[in-house]
Amino acid sequence: MAKTYDLTKVDQTVIAIDEETFIGDVDVRYSLTIPFLNRREGLSVGIVLMNPSEANANTSDSTVNKLIDFFYDYQVHKQPIKNITICNVLPVYASNTKSTKTKIRDLHVANVLDRVQKLNEAKLKVEMENKSLIVLAWGKPEVKTIPNLFYYKEVLRIVDLLSTLHEDNLYVLDIKNAISTFTEHGDPRHAGRSVTLKDLKKIKISDLFGL
Repeated sequence: MAKTYDLTKVDQTVIAIDEETFIGDVDVRYSLTIPFLNRREGLSVGIVLMNPSEANANTSDSTVNKLIDFFYDYQVHKQPIKNITICNVLPVYASNTKSTKTKIRDLHVANVLDRVQKLNEAKLKVEMENKSLIVLAWGKPEVKTIPNLFYYKEVLRIVDLLSTLHEDNLYVLDIKNAISTFTEHGDPRHAGRSVTLKDLKKIKISDLFGL
């Protein structure tokens, strides 16, 4: 069932989205900026997830709604958040990682995958450049779905970019009842499924490499 935006929190009329369609049914979303209602002052937050599920200008999804609820109430030194911009390691719309793998392969066969990922990097750089803080929350694909070497090549592309833009303003999600800041594989934790978001934790680039 399609999720709706909470119009008591979100100014849906000015949601900004950068999306594109490739080879028939393969849609990509480079960024989604969601402004909070009646908030002209405050901080802008950039968030990097794994890949888009369903959210666009008209429809939300469970992960995006969870992020909206969390950041709507979040403050940094008593400053509220005025908007969030969501980008992704992989910009391909898919509701699960098996579907993501299929669509990535379709793009590869059509000889446009590299173009899509380079565009994603360039657009992410523009969107994240002036954010007050960047939240890394891409998680790890399920086993036997997105190939690890491909996935982490794209993760490193994003990490290299953000280490230049926002070395001192990187955060990950602090998940309630999580036994560690990162997953057992060292990935920033994702906001999906049944997790409860508790806070943000500031990190260094070296933390992402376990150093």
